[in-house]
Amino acid sequence: MMQSLEPEAAYFFTEGGLRSGMIIFDMTDSSQIPLIAEPLFQDLNASVEFVPVMNGDDLQRALGSI
Repeated sequence: MMQSLEPEAAYFFTEGGLRSGMIIFDMTDSSQIPLIAEPLFQDLNASVEFVPVMNGDDLQRALGSI
């Protein structure tokens, strides 16, 4: 998974007594969610949460279209 996502960063920690991780990567289209999440659900019985974020350039483009 890490090889296919080519993350900018990855952090692993415990949260609420559970093994957890945060992987920062560029998702170009939301249709990628099932491709990324399903193996984690099926193979690891994992809980997965996607949190969209933007950098300063993304924010400038978004504000320019308002």
